[in-house]
Amino acid sequence: MYVPGGTAAYPSSVLMCTMPAKVAGVSKVVITTPPGKDEKINPAILVAANEAGVDEIYKVGGAQAIAALAFGTETIPKADKIVGPGNIYVAMAKRTVYGYCDIDMIAGPSEIMVVADETANPVFVAADLLSQAEHDALASSILVTTSESVAKEVQRELEVQLAALKRREIARKSIDDYGAIIIVESLKDAVAVVNRIAPEHLELCIEDPFSALGNIKNAGAIFLGNYSTESLGDYFAGPNHVLPTSGTARFFSPLNLSDFMKKSSIISYSKDALSKVKDDVILFAESEGLGAHANAIRIRFQGNQGK
Repeated sequence: MYVPGGTAAYPSSVLMCTMPAKVAGVSKVVITTPPGKDEKINPAILVAANEAGVDEIYKVGGAQAIAALAFGTETIPKADKIVGPGNIYVAMAKRTVYGYCDIDMIAGPSEIMVVADETANPVFVAADLLSQAEHDALASSILVTTSESVAKEVQRELEVQLAALKRREIARKSIDDYGAIIIVESLKDAVAVVNRIAPEHLELCIEDPFSALGNIKNAGAIFLGNYSTESLGDYFAGPNHVLPTSGTARFFSPLNLSDFMKKSSIISYSKDALSKVKDDVILFAESEGLGAHANAIRIRFQGNQGK
């Protein structure tokens, strides 16, 4: 499990990754996380790890931590699966090692998209956009709105709130480089933008968010209405906050219990059951030119049956 560090500590990610693993019955949970400048792991991460039942913690971060988990070292055991969010280097490292071990998803720099109509509160919208911009200079915060006046008010409010943030330099660079305000003609057009971009977090700050929900096909987590702020999803609402980024919500789902479970197919045929379908199986095998497959069926009915 990878837990981000560096510019911020994320004990919430420890809980979000560990709890479903433990419920699923994972026998050993290992964390890698970068230490602070004092070469120590943030105490909040240590407490969360202890409460969640983490077995081992290693002070290593970045792409090298992912490599260590994927291939193993003298001290870090090789993992069957790597989960957890990280920066762009961590996300690309996970993509690279996929196949040597399993991964949960591509969970890189944070993203938020807010769809707003004229009923949206610009102060709330700006605050929610900045809540993700402060994560990482590469984070993406996008407003899609049917209202030009809301767009202008949000833009003004961003400047007001930015000035008060402790992490304003990070948030400023994120907004300048990866922020956007998109004005569309209709809610239908807004939904089309959402499904094209497939954001990690989506807020529907519109008059009737439930009416639009059924048309959203691609989004990691969807927050409905002016009071369902994304911050709830990070800490309290219940669904996991480890979510697909970089457009991968088109085919990845949020981290969940099934990510820590795998399945085996079980097949059991009696002689009578096999006799009813043997000709069909033989025909299929021979149509593919695989005579040994066909023979494995046929031989069971040619006096070599044993018990």
